[in-house]
Amino acid sequence: MFGKYIRIEALANHKNASSKARHRIKPASVALFGLLAIVASQVTAQMYPPGGEGAPGNDMFQACGFCHGNQGQGRQRLDAPPIAALPAWYVERQMHNFIDEIRGNHPDDLPGHQMNLITPMFRNDATVKNVAAYIETLEPGGPPMTIGPPGNQRIEPRERPFDWISDYAFLDVELSSGNPENGSVIYQQNCVACHGRSAEGNKGLGSPPLMNLADWYVARQMQYFRDGVRGADSGDIYGAQMVPFAKLLTNEQQIADVAAYIKTLAP
Repeated sequence: MFGKYIRIEALANHKNASSKARHRIKPASVALFGLLAIVASQVTAQMYPPGGEGAPGNDMFQACGFCHGNQGQGRQRLDAPPIAALPAWYVERQMHNFIDEIRGNHPDDLPGHQMNLITPMFRNDATVKNVAAYIETLEPGGPPMTIGPPGNQRIEPRERPFDWISDYAFLDVELSSGNPENGSVIYQQNCVACHGRSAEGNKGLGSPPLMNLADWYVARQMQYFRDGVRGADSGDIYGAQMVPFAKLLTNEQQIADVAAYIKTLAP
């Protein structure tokens, strides 16, 4: 576990001609509350050794909820997408991809590095299954996370509590400039065969539902697939399927358009 902390620090500060990712945590409280959530889940996990009975999914979700929201609604300021109602088969696959370092290993994927830190505490396959099954039961569209004392709470800001300097930290175009009509045309041409007309996904093809995902997350993942940040590992069979389709999006405006259209499909 500590080896992973060392590795992520090195990766996050890695610099070369194609990668400028680095981060610096600002408020100590962010790290403190995250540590408390991790410790609580780690204590639970220790009660269920590898290869044995899995830890309860709702207990282990505490480690997920710090970043992804207490109802799985996502936290943009931590670059953690909504995960509520994602099918268990997809969550389970992605957790194994992070555990096996098939995903999240690229120097520019800081959110992926964060997942690389958390997933090792899910000590056996049964625990992974339990957490994935619990996430599937969560209702999508939960309220935004709040900050402040009781009686004086406010919606938390979107600004990151750390610096992330990377070509992928922000889109070159505002997501608000996305054109859903143009995005619909692109979606029908390139996405509908796998992800469905309503972005409901297709388990048989290994394609997840998209309709409950945040537009900023959809946009970044399309960038990742297009540029080889995700889907390049030989073990990521389903991710590799996304790569050629993402490469058809030749500019950031097209990405914003597709993200804007998928946003209209939310139930």
